[in-house]
Amino acid sequence: MNVLHIKKYLCALTMIFACVSCQDFFESDLGNVIDTQNHTVKTERDAFYQVCGILQLMQQIGDDYVITGELRGDLMTQTVNTPQDLRDIEFFDADTTNTYLHERKLYALVNNCNYYISRLDEQSLGERSDTLSIPVRIIRAWAYLQLALDYGTVHYFTQPILTTQDVVATEDFDFTADAFVENETELPTETIIDKLIEELQPYCPEAGQKEYMPFSTGEYATINSYQTRQLLLPVRFVLGELYMWKQDFIHAAEMYHELMVDKELTISMGTNRWRNTMCDDVSTRTWSNQFGNIPTDNFVSVIAYSEEYEQGLTRLPALLANYQLGASLTCRETFESQQFNINNNVVSVAGDLRGEGKTSNYGSYTLNIPANSTTQEATDAFITKIEKMRANDAYYTSLCRAPLVYLRYAEAVNRLGKHQLAMAVLKYGLTPSVLNNRNYINPNELGGEPFTDFGQINAAYASIFTKNASLHSRGCGDVEMNQSYHIDTSSGIDSLTDVENKIMEEYVLECSFEGNRFHDLMRIATYRNDPSYLAAKIASKLAVVSGSPRSREDWIAFLSDPDNWHLPAASR
Repeated sequence: MNVLHIKKYLCALTMIFACVSCQDFFESDLGNVIDTQNHTVKTERDAFYQVCGILQLMQQIGDDYVITGELRGDLMTQTVNTPQDLRDIEFFDADTTNTYLHERKLYALVNNCNYYISRLDEQSLGERSDTLSIPVRIIRAWAYLQLALDYGTVHYFTQPILTTQDVVATEDFDFTADAFVENETELPTETIIDKLIEELQPYCPEAGQKEYMPFSTGEYATINSYQTRQLLLPVRFVLGELYMWKQDFIHAAEMYHELMVDKELTISMGTNRWRNTMCDDVSTRTWSNQFGNIPTDNFVSVIAYSEEYEQGLTRLPALLANYQLGASLTCRETFESQQFNINNNVVSVAGDLRGEGKTSNYGSYTLNIPANSTTQEATDAFITKIEKMRANDAYYTSLCRAPLVYLRYAEAVNRLGKHQLAMAVLKYGLTPSVLNNRNYINPNELGGEPFTDFGQINAAYASIFTKNASLHSRGCGDVEMNQSYHIDTSSGIDSLTDVENKIMEEYVLECSFEGNRFHDLMRIATYRNDPSYLAAKIASKLAVVSGSPRSREDWIAFLSDPDNWHLPAASR
């Protein structure tokens, strides 16, 4: 495999050229160096293999994305076996030498993208040069968003920084090098989000049009068992994320709805269900089946690894198998506090069956059975969900799948005052019949906006959304019959806050351990202009962790300062 290394910027700029095979994409050899001078991308074949190089860098980021996104949140926690670098991340005490931080890797990814875009030969490719640049521009925008959210400011640059002399290792990169300083501007999060939206808008299809993704057909359509398009990011998803952080909820709802229509994303009937009200066995265990492969109506984008994860492409399965990371008590309590319905009967002891595996490994975590199970409580919670996330024995990290898109949509429309529509995502499912049912949704919430149409207006959409299920039913049974699961303002909170709280719980139940949790808490705290929202949730987890350096009250005080949310940046 040929791999490009640079010196003055991130120093391991990895570009894979036409002499590699699709199989090589999954390998982790970054040891060779090639000359970058005068190399241009003149054919689709050249472009494909250079995109493979960019996807290889995505592999390098996958573990750090999940670990920093979950361990700083309230769902994942350290154990007696956790190494110090991971403890430091959970205790917000990591420094720039921490092996799980991804700042340098993200900047290397950005620089790869810049290099690729700059080398597209317009004379040879014609209009295709612009088309072939789109998936890489989207990846670059996603990388910049991660940098902004995790590090607070971004060194923004669009021209590649290249040096072919004196190649050094990535960890030796000097962020103050002249080539770096001359090619970038340091921008705050708000500014970079506006800039990224401006960059991506020209590449977003018109409403109703499908997004064309290069390499989605023909000889480059698959890499091993993966569809190439599922290794890329749709522009509507990344724009939707950007609009959410900008609090432009109308455009966010439009993006997620268009993405649902384009990719025909649905909430499947995959569920875990008790056999009867005695809760003596589980008759349906199909929720976890969705992770055994990557169907296109569920998974939009993944980071795919080699099946040889011992080679360093992903450490997560080994970390979890050795119980170096576990599910927090806060996480377990969220699952266990849910009510399960069998018809009209509430089974209050069941919780959400997407959580503990109970009789077998079909949930997100399992509890260790103590040696003396009659007198000792099971306290160790082993995360098993990530073990299920593999296709043909090759692990993957999910960046975007259908439940995440539906929850983002619910989050956006709830902020637009459409609380019943948002609640329908959780309780009933977005189908034509649900949207037409006035007992479920007040017609005043359906003001004719295209993003509220799930087949009740446009018959072409009905074939997509008729099979939609409710998200909460995937672990809580017949939720539509649960009279206690409804918009509840009796405690004094308004409808917006109550529904938003339920959406945030559903993120736990459906999307835990996938890398999004800390950013989700950040986003809601930002909406509410209330840092203590995030602080209180994480403090409750940290207060019971052995060796915690702060009390719950001190954690709340520390995390109520948003400056303490950011990871340490080597670039400042």
